[in-house]
Amino acid sequence: MKKVLGILVLSLVVVGGLFAGGQTEAPVPVIWAKSGPEGEALQAAAQAYKDATGKTVSIVIQGRANYRSAYNTALLAGSKDLDAVHDVAFVIPSLAAGGHIVPVDSYINKSAAYDTADFQDVIQREMKFKDKWYMFPSDISSESLVYRTDLIGEAPKTWDELVEIAKKFTRSINLDSPTQYGYAFAAAPGVLEGTFQGIMKAYGASLVDDDGTLRIADSKTVQAFQMFVDMRNKHKVVPSDVIAWDYPELLTALQEGIVPMAAFFTAGMPVLVDANQSPKVAGNIAYSKQPAGPFGAYTRINPLGFMVNAKGQNTEGAIEFLMWLTGKEGSYIYTKAGGSSPRKSILEREEFYSARPWYPEML
Repeated sequence: MKKVLGILVLSLVVVGGLFAGGQTEAPVPVIWAKSGPEGEALQAAAQAYKDATGKTVSIVIQGRANYRSAYNTALLAGSKDLDAVHDVAFVIPSLAAGGHIVPVDSYINKSAAYDTADFQDVIQREMKFKDKWYMFPSDISSESLVYRTDLIGEAPKTWDELVEIAKKFTRSINLDSPTQYGYAFAAAPGVLEGTFQGIMKAYGASLVDDDGTLRIADSKTVQAFQMFVDMRNKHKVVPSDVIAWDYPELLTALQEGIVPMAAFFTAGMPVLVDANQSPKVAGNIAYSKQPAGPFGAYTRINPLGFMVNAKGQNTEGAIEFLMWLTGKEGSYIYTKAGGSSPRKSILEREEFYSARPWYPEML
């Protein structure tokens, strides 16, 4: 009897120990980002966060090709493989309306230190859906004209002028051209729509009316898009495979002297002007506003940030990190590492102006 009682007591002690001290820790938060400056900056910031807090965040860098479709598939399938994901703000409405990402108002608004007034109104609007925050703002990037100053004395003022300069620097047209093609832009699936924004506005076009009516067949929209089509098919001043190009291809083409100018992103400019990373062209790179069309010159501004997966395993841990990352301390560390925080207090810091002379124009 004593032996049986002893076994029962021992069993209760073991079971009690399991219940008291055997609780499993929350899994490490997982955040997806695509390769490029933002991904590299995110990894550096996550390490700084771990050094400061002892808390680990897993940063999973995905290839840029099919990145958006990959995370959309994961979110729509209710995957628990990620807790948060980085992308541009225009994807928010569809994901928020479908309940695939969660609002983060309760975290942002209750923290006075987060200081939402440090973000311009336009950034705040882009981060919201139905007046609720669905994205932590991490980056601001613009897509405009980048050109080689040692080859092109002055940036083209109009799109027609750009085409003529591009012909001069296309070797199939001018055998003496130092570059193979005269121009390039990002036209990969899922990317071209954004690239089109600048030239579209310059021609007075719009894909959608204020009342939601599609204007794809509108004469102004067709005229604007025809410029891109003719550059590839008629004038042949851009690579034929430009329809698969995104940031990495544009960066390489500029670094290696394949093109003298391109529609490029400010996020990648620090790489281009760094002599260690771009030794062939650093010192001869300038950033200019987009060429003008009949309705003026327009430059596309891209706010980016992090969305939280509605089905994530450790969304609380991810949110804690993202509040720090996009707060004032984390934003500075992230920007120093190659990101580009949209906080006014960051854009106003003159220490960034030598490598990012376009910052004052973003205020």
